[in-house]
Amino acid sequence: MLLEYVDALRHLGDQLTDTAEGRGRLLIVNGGLTSGKAELLQEFATRADRAGALCLTATAARGLQSLQADVVDQLFHSRGLPPETTEHVSALLSPAVVAAQPGSPDLESLSGTGARAVRDTCAELLHLSRARPLVIGVDDVQFADAFSLQLLLYLSRRMESARIMIVLSKWDWSQPTLPRFYAEVTRLPHGLIRLVPLSEHGIAELITQRTGEQPDPGLVAAYYELTGGNPKLVDALLEDQRTADVESPGRVPAGPAAVGSHYQQAVLACLYRWNPQLLEVAEALAVLGDEGAAGPLSRLSGLSMDTTEQVLHTLVAEALLTSGPTPGNYRFRHPAIAKTLLNSLSTTERTRLHLQAAKLLHQQGVGPRSVARHLAEAGIVMESWATGVLRSAAEQALAHDDSSTAVRYLELVMNACTPGTEHDSARLALVHASWRTSPAVSALHLALLPEDLEIETLGRRDTATLVRHALWQGDTETAALGLKMLEASGGAVDDSTIACLRLAERWVYGPAVEEWRRPATRPEHSAEPTGGGSSSCAHAVWDLAALSTRTGADHAAVKARRVLENCALDDVSLETVVAAVLALLHDGETESAVGWCDILREEAARRLAPTWLAVLDCLRAAIALRQGDLAAAAKLAATGYERLPASAWGVFIGYPLSILMMVDTALENHEAAAERLRQVVPEAMFSTVWGAHYLRARGHHFLATDRALSAVSDFRAAGGLSERLGLDFPALFPWRGDLALANMRLGRTVLAHRLLTEELEHPRLDVRAKGVTLRLLASCSDPSRRQVLLERAIDHLERSEDRLELSRALRAMSRVLQQSGQNEQARSTARRAAQEARICRTGGEEPTERESPEPDPAVPGPRAATASEHEQLSEAERRVATLAARGLTNREISGQLFITVSTVEQHLTRIYRKLGVTRRSNLPTHLADRRGAMEGRAQG
Repeated sequence: MLLEYVDALRHLGDQLTDTAEGRGRLLIVNGGLTSGKAELLQEFATRADRAGALCLTATAARGLQSLQADVVDQLFHSRGLPPETTEHVSALLSPAVVAAQPGSPDLESLSGTGARAVRDTCAELLHLSRARPLVIGVDDVQFADAFSLQLLLYLSRRMESARIMIVLSKWDWSQPTLPRFYAEVTRLPHGLIRLVPLSEHGIAELITQRTGEQPDPGLVAAYYELTGGNPKLVDALLEDQRTADVESPGRVPAGPAAVGSHYQQAVLACLYRWNPQLLEVAEALAVLGDEGAAGPLSRLSGLSMDTTEQVLHTLVAEALLTSGPTPGNYRFRHPAIAKTLLNSLSTTERTRLHLQAAKLLHQQGVGPRSVARHLAEAGIVMESWATGVLRSAAEQALAHDDSSTAVRYLELVMNACTPGTEHDSARLALVHASWRTSPAVSALHLALLPEDLEIETLGRRDTATLVRHALWQGDTETAALGLKMLEASGGAVDDSTIACLRLAERWVYGPAVEEWRRPATRPEHSAEPTGGGSSSCAHAVWDLAALSTRTGADHAAVKARRVLENCALDDVSLETVVAAVLALLHDGETESAVGWCDILREEAARRLAPTWLAVLDCLRAAIALRQGDLAAAAKLAATGYERLPASAWGVFIGYPLSILMMVDTALENHEAAAERLRQVVPEAMFSTVWGAHYLRARGHHFLATDRALSAVSDFRAAGGLSERLGLDFPALFPWRGDLALANMRLGRTVLAHRLLTEELEHPRLDVRAKGVTLRLLASCSDPSRRQVLLERAIDHLERSEDRLELSRALRAMSRVLQQSGQNEQARSTARRAAQEARICRTGGEEPTERESPEPDPAVPGPRAATASEHEQLSEAERRVATLAARGLTNREISGQLFITVSTVEQHLTRIYRKLGVTRRSNLPTHLADRRGAMEGRAQG
């Protein structure tokens, strides 16, 4: 027995000693719902039996109060009674039970048969006590039937000199359920034992008894927090722990106390076993949650305020409730209790309670989020006021970055509205709410809007939403019309919203969109935005927009920082902040661009916005690619791309795909790049900036896989599109350099030279683009000029911090130095080029160097090649064979011909097979002479 119950047991033992000496005793054990009253009576009965007493025990049950003499019948079926005594008492009780009329469970006056049965039964008990002490124990006497209560009271009045001890246990309830009985029985001489909840020391002792081990103090504290000293709940937690250990042996515990089904069922047992008012208030609290004050609980449960407060006091005393987050509120000790109670309700009852709670809170003026939570749990809207509350709650949820909850509320509004203006407005709100987490879902709602929907009839917020999604999906007509309507609304729309949407339009369709849609860049009403934070943002955005025109690129970094410092990240400003980061990047402030991008990515992750994060990951990948960090670019681009399904990207899908293709091509993952090309993209993408990026990336893939003519076609298309979009800037689209590279591959060096010269004369050539152009120009210039051009290229590329392009320029310089006889300097430059290339590929980690496969000389080679077979070599194969015959390594051939090492290897394999040779030294030398003649004709 627990130490905390030892005093009670000792007191009961002393009373039994007095009883054995002929002094009858009446004791009342008072305690909470699960304070251990039953365990105490059971332990005392066991000890009394060992002491020689006859113990008659019974347990009353709430559901059997109408069954007369039930408790008495249990007493006379106790172990140790002679069978003849049980039969005799049963005969005495039968007429009384048959004659009893249903009525109050409390004391009732008995007459006739009932009175005689009480008298004769008590006489039998007094007779039994003459042989040995008699102990009568009744647990939960508050549920006893009226006949049994009369018998207990009758016997109590006549046992003063008898060897009878009556022990009655009852729950601690401020309003007795049997007021008449308690009034009568407490007038008699009696003792009172009160059981209190276990202390932490008592819980530790109970755990030790149940497990045989001394518990950790942290575990004891956790058990006390969850049970408040309720021994039933402690036992339930121990059982949950045993179950968890059996199901997952050796597991690492998730916490100091496992809360499972046994704990939950023990709580339900506490509530179902006693007064139904306890369950009603507990269910109401489970529904109300944080709004669980006495007033709302009283109204929701239908009980009086006094009764509700009494029930709450009892539930707190029983360790099921504790104080809530605000004064006067209550909550369950563990969330699992509320969940269990809600799950125990029928669907109909749960819906009714949530609807009633929503109405109650709305009438009290509680905020829309609390009311909407209950409407959402109910799953239906029954009254007209509810749709407005749900719309307001959805707005607040979005403001707190809870898009999923906002969508849930708006879907309820949709289901409650009939087709019409309100229905369309609710759907547009759904478009807005779902885009941040799922543009695909947003597009589905957009497609379900009526075909005859007139933008002119929409509100300003809905129009802005429509423009936002039209830009994402490539719907130029809707975007243009929506922007026109927003600008026509004067100062009614936030200046920064219009500015951001205009910049987003430029970011998708380029600055040339201004030339055929509007006469001016800045709407007349926005030229002087009014004061306030939005005004600062609007000014900054319009200044940034000027950077994309052919002039006005001065102080780009200053203007970009102003945008980033004044414009908060949201659904409308996403393209704006991305454009600002890119402006920093192209103005040479790479470190600042990386810092801002990482800050924005962290914010997008914190605010649970997968769409934002996907775009920002791609932005970070683009920065890494510009730095030549292929390893980081590959990881970031793949991560961003996979955050959204392909169908969700709209025309923006060209952004991640172009980066991935460029990285795959640079890393010689040609199969991966080819797989990217199999992804279906919207036709509208090829009218956007992303279409130009996509065409350029695809062109480089074609060039790396020896489809130079296809590459020329894509590079020309990318150049033409960038010119139409007003983005003919080498920093963004170096299409002339790309086209020159493809033409060099085809042997058109004169055309390549002219394209690169035009590129160098471009007014918007940044330091990186100039370095790349100079490197390419060196390849198609007179050999006497190559070293000077490459020195200038390396200088520019070192300043631009692009390791990939720098490694290519160093490789080219190494070849030039070798050809001029500067062998030591050539080797040093080659080593530096290899080091830069290795860092690009691995991010600084040691790579696994792939060497060119040389055929095994021990293996017999194919037959000797004939002259006709020489002619079967493709032009690309002849170029590779010529350089290999001169003694160049695979990597040197790669750099000279602007193809990948992998492509060189593939060419050599086919060349060896066609020419019937087994090694590089056996390549026909006349191929070199042929190559020299071709170069001479090309120069001419």
